[in-house]
Amino acid sequence: MPDLTGFSHIGLSVPDLDAGARFWTEVMGFRLVWDQPEIKLLVHPGSLLPIGLQDHHGAVTGAFDHTRPGLDHVALGVNGPDDLTAWAEHLDAVGVEHSGVQESDIGHHLNLRAPGNIAVELFVLKPEVVEAMAPLLA
Repeated sequence: MPDLTGFSHIGLSVPDLDAGARFWTEVMGFRLVWDQPEIKLLVHPGSLLPIGLQDHHGAVTGAFDHTRPGLDHVALGVNGPDDLTAWAEHLDAVGVEHSGVQESDIGHHLNLRAPGNIAVELFVLKPEVVEAMAPLLA
């Protein structure tokens, strides 16, 4: 089987390119590196994760619904629970609603919504889950 190297980018369909770009730059710390009338490419400087925003020639309408087939949410990794707390404080300071830091069976997370109602999760795996994955990383 051919190999995969990881995610190349995340592509999001958005109804408002400018609002989407403002959110990802001003709230999430990405940098706009490619700005065209129908597509914007943003990159997070720390992780080098690229996110592309497209409005498909103005055809994107309505709001994202994670209960429909397709994307459920965008999950972005953080270094630890303390970073999630720092994110919660940052989101409070910039007026973005969020779930607060929560715990699940596999990690800690904080949920918020980007423009267009796109579900975004900030996530850190529990150490025991990382340990269980270790044989795959060797």
